[in-house]
Amino acid sequence: MSAKKKLIVIGGPTASGKTAYAIQLAKQHETEIISADSRQFYKEMSIGTAKPTPAELAQAKHHLIGNLSIHNSYSVGDFERDALAILNAIFEKKDVAIMVGGTGLYIRAVCEGLDEFPEVPLSIRQEFEDLFEKQGIEFLQKILQEVDYEYFTQVDIQNPMRLIRALSVWKVSGKPFSSFRSGEKVVRNFEPVYLALDWPREVLYDRINRRVDAMMTEGLLDEAQTLYPFRHLNALQTVGYTELFAHFDGQMTLTEAVDKIKQHSRNYAKRQMTWFRKNDFWERICF
Repeated sequence: MSAKKKLIVIGGPTASGKTAYAIQLAKQHETEIISADSRQFYKEMSIGTAKPTPAELAQAKHHLIGNLSIHNSYSVGDFERDALAILNAIFEKKDVAIMVGGTGLYIRAVCEGLDEFPEVPLSIRQEFEDLFEKQGIEFLQKILQEVDYEYFTQVDIQNPMRLIRALSVWKVSGKPFSSFRSGEKVVRNFEPVYLALDWPREVLYDRINRRVDAMMTEGLLDEAQTLYPFRHLNALQTVGYTELFAHFDGQMTLTEAVDKIKQHSRNYAKRQMTWFRKNDFWERICF
C-alpha cells in the first residue's frame, strides 16, 4: 500500500457540524467515511446521538454507524480492529479516506495504536462503583478533576463507566490515567491529517441549544422512553438519555431535563474545545 494514502480526521466539539463537513470532503475526494463516534455505533440510539440522517447517509458511504446493539459488548480495541480493516479495503481503491467523530480515544486508537494499561483488580473497580452508587457521579468527577485534570478535560464526565475506569487505573498504579495514553505511536501505513472545526463559543452554544430543541421535536423523548428499561447499560450512560431517565424517575420535570441536556452538552463542548486547542497537531477550521 502506498505511503501516500491519507486519512482525513474530522474532529471538533459536539454540534460543530462534523457530519456535514465530512460528507462535503468525502464527495470532493469520492471516498468513504468511518464514524469514530462511540455512541453512533448503536442502532437503537439515533436521535440522541445525532446520527447522520438517511439523506446524509445517501450522499456518501458511511461505516460503523448503527452496526451494533446496545446489548453488544464492544471495546475500543474492537473498534481499532474493525476500522483498520475497513481502511485497508478503502485504500485498495482510494488514496483518501475520511474519519469523523468526537471520541478522542477511538481516533487515537486508529491513528496511533492503543496504549498499555495496568491490570485492575475487580475489588478496586468495585470500590469506585460503590462510591458512585452512594455518593453520585459528582463525587467521581471531583476526584478525577483533582488527580487527573488532563483526562478530566477530555472525557465525557457524565459517563460513570469512563470515570470509574480512569479512577481504577489511577488507584492501582498511583499514576494518572492520562499518563498511560502517551506511549510510542504505532506507525500506520497511512498519514493522518487532523482537522478540527472551531466556532466562537457563544455561536457553538447556540448551535447546541437549538440542536437539543430539534432533537426533542424529532422524538428524543419517545426514543429515551423505549430505552429506559435498559438504562443500566454502558451505552446509555450518555448525555441526552441520562437526563430524560432522571425525568422518568421523577427526579426533575421535562423542562428541567431538557435544560440539563443543554447544560451538560455545553459543558462537554467546552472541555472538547480546550482539548483540541491544546493539541496543536489539529489544524483548526474556523467558522
